[in-house]
Amino acid sequence: MSVLDSVGRVRNAPDLYLVVSSSGSEYLVDMAEGRCECPDDSHRPSVTCKHRRRVAFVIGERPIPEWANQDALDDQFGLHVEAEPTRAVPDGGVAQAIADNNSVTRSDSGPLAIESHDDPRTKRAKREAIDVSFLRKPGRYEVQSASDSVYEVDILEETCSCPDDASRCKHLRRVDIEIRAGLVPRPDGRLPEA
Repeated sequence: MSVLDSVGRVRNAPDLYLVVSSSGSEYLVDMAEGRCECPDDSHRPSVTCKHRRRVAFVIGERPIPEWANQDALDDQFGLHVEAEPTRAVPDGGVAQAIADNNSVTRSDSGPLAIESHDDPRTKRAKREAIDVSFLRKPGRYEVQSASDSVYEVDILEETCSCPDDASRCKHLRRVDIEIRAGLVPRPDGRLPEA
């Protein structure tokens, strides 16, 4: 997908971007209003569509996750906008490395270490390469999985936009683990205490 900010209807229009998909489809993204013309954005308002996510990454509003392979980004990434993408950097938290099977290798200690009493879903929540971002107060988080699926988790309501039942949802579990470990802001938006 290419993101453009200086052609046609988006020229000289702050916060408006044109996203052109590989099929040639064009979608107008309004970052100020948080909207996109695509059907996915109108039919699934609780999830940020891929076009809005792409613009957020390209303009640096959302950092590219540390674990994302820089070489896997397409050649057109950020080429047509007057902005710089940003990359997430380690903050002294748990170091992670992606393995070939999209699982994360880590030490035997820390909040994402697998415990003998963990059930299979909790083990997957800890093992998989999942990127958790605070979305808004109170208690809303965006979760991006290694498969590039994006879900919205409401930790207070104990809901997730994924198809799994809440009792089986690994995304809810991962958000809870990261909040308790101080890796992401608390549900009230406050940063973890150092």
